Amino acid sequence: MAVTKFKENVTMEEIQALIPTEQAQAKKLEAEGKITSIKISMPKRTTFIEVVAESEEGALESIQSLPMAALWNIEIFPTTPPAGPSK
Repeated sequence: MAVTKFKENVTMEEIQALIPTEQAQAKKLEAEGKITSIKISMPKRTTFIEVVAESEEGALESIQSLPMAALWNIEIFPTTPPAGPSK
């Protein structure tokens, strides 16, 4: 899971200018199976991106290919499936 926060000095105009290219790159990554979901909390200036990668480096590479990555502080959180019986 990648959690990104917009840097303090980033304006809404900068964000809006990148939306078309951001959406196109996100769709490409989804089609390649590298990301599965993106959730945005604009009041908190934070995004949550579910990334599929073998390593933190691979996850970061995918996230950094998004145009808005230049506007973010990025943290990668390796996750595992919940324990318990599979259905």
